[in-house]
Amino acid sequence: MVLYFDVFRHPLRVDELVALCGEDVEPAVGEAVASGVIEREGVWVFRAGRSGDRTRRLERTAEAERQWRRVQHAGSLLARLPYVRGVLVTGGLSKQSALPGGDVDFMLLVEPGRVWTVKLGLHLLRRALPGALRESLCTNYLLATDALPIAGKSMFHAVELATAVPLFGPEACTALLEANAWAGERVRGLAFSRRRAALASPLPPAHARFEPLIPSSLEPLAADVMSRFWEKRYAWLPAAERERRFQRSPSAATNHLHDFSGWVNTEYAARCHAVGLQP
Repeated sequence: MVLYFDVFRHPLRVDELVALCGEDVEPAVGEAVASGVIEREGVWVFRAGRSGDRTRRLERTAEAERQWRRVQHAGSLLARLPYVRGVLVTGGLSKQSALPGGDVDFMLLVEPGRVWTVKLGLHLLRRALPGALRESLCTNYLLATDALPIAGKSMFHAVELATAVPLFGPEACTALLEANAWAGERVRGLAFSRRRAALASPLPPAHARFEPLIPSSLEPLAADVMSRFWEKRYAWLPAAERERRFQRSPSAATNHLHDFSGWVNTEYAARCHAVGLQP
């Protein structure tokens, strides 16, 4: 865990390690410190030679705390959209790390057969909003509630699941974690996330008000519109890369311009190999 979060220059507190590992970490921390792999100063644990990252971590955590009110308002808006069944915060903010003016990454769990209707609606909504509001509604991952096992099963995906902050839709958020129980093999504290998912707020009563008015025939049209948009806007990417980074299936819509997960996993593996550990 310490080596993984070092990729982001993000020292961990001991209590955070306990939550991620799902058990008392003091003996393991002591052994790792004695071996020279990590260092500890007070409640902070970090990769050897990285004590300077604590200041950066504290600054980003303070900024994340300032942004949470905005995040909750944005999540409340997303939870009111037709066909949305679950809203989770992912990315840096879910780990208490943010930059001023940075975007907020949301994962939405959506009624089956309506993934692209929601995606297109969000795309049009964001284009109509000013920059600050637009960055508050980044939804890079939409997943149908009948296809919750995620495609990737790397350390990156496991940590994202374990640290995701469920805001709305406790049933769907809990089902997401249960459908990806494999992540608990890499991040043993996944059980903590399940408890947190159960405490997510119920969906607002008004979220389904307009659902009967939207024809199901809109779904294939919305999928085609978004696909054409991505093909045109990112024509400079090789076709194979577009297919990999912009997932376009009936049950999932992802748009990640940069191969962030691949970079993170590579950096994490390098840190493990450098100290003789298997990633």
